[in-house]
Amino acid sequence: MSLTVWPAPEDKGVVGPTGASGVQGPKGDTGQPGPRGDTGATGPAGPIGPTGPQGAAGPQGPAGAPGVVQSVCGISAASITLTAANVGALAVSSRGAANGVAALDPSGRVPAAQLPETLLNEWGPEDHGLVAWAFDPAVANSTGLFPGSGPIRVTAVRLRQSAPVSRIAWHATGYAGGLTSGSWAALYDANGNRVAATGDLSTATYEPAEVHNGGGAAISSPLASPTLLAPGVYFIAWRMQYSTSAGDGPMLLAAESSAGAPPNFFGLNTVKRFGYYASGAATAPASISVSSMLNGANRFWAAVA
Repeated sequence: MSLTVWPAPEDKGVVGPTGASGVQGPKGDTGQPGPRGDTGATGPAGPIGPTGPQGAAGPQGPAGAPGVVQSVCGISAASITLTAANVGALAVSSRGAANGVAALDPSGRVPAAQLPETLLNEWGPEDHGLVAWAFDPAVANSTGLFPGSGPIRVTAVRLRQSAPVSRIAWHATGYAGGLTSGSWAALYDANGNRVAATGDLSTATYEPAEVHNGGGAAISSPLASPTLLAPGVYFIAWRMQYSTSAGDGPMLLAAESSAGAPPNFFGLNTVKRFGYYASGAATAPASISVSSMLNGANRFWAAVA
């Protein structure tokens, strides 16, 4: 007797429907890298980067051949020594020599030995301890004149070379004191700009000394600040306030002034050597109008020292 099994193992049954997917399993291990591919084409150049820091200086190169000055006074050479004739100058040997030029002493002045005899015989301000004056006071009238109380008197002086000044001076034939507040003196340049001034002439520091001797004497007042003057024309201006009834003002030396309007312009320029302003300020103004200066009758002597 035989046993039959159904269905037989070799027989396949009908395929049933696909079952639902199961849960994903864990990631497997990374496999071995594949072989390197071919190099791709070169891409375009990127932008230029910033300049890097400067490197250290290299060693100095060997000296070059001597250069040649192209032209100095028409001379071409590697080394040129010019003579006085090359530059149109006078040779040193002509200094102080006949038909040459005068030398200067340490103070910047021409030595007396090189001056003409006519100049050596003339008196100058330096001979009297002054820097510049209006004229030689020896030729002034011997009788002094009052400057008047209130107006501004003006006298011009000229400096031929730079010089320090610290005082303004006059010559008084008599003065017993008595200047009052509002009296002053100052220096102005050729354009009328003040360059220096005294303080109030009624104060002990600035009032000129009294004069009681025969013939008078020089009187002066110190500048509040000494100054160095360049060569040129300067105007000494002053205002003296005093009692006219008591005659307290100084009598000052002056040139001949008898005419109502004596000549104060000379030569071919417009420099007025003497003049006045009818009224004045209580202190030295910062400037004066040179063109408005009146043609005063009294030509007072004044100086700077």
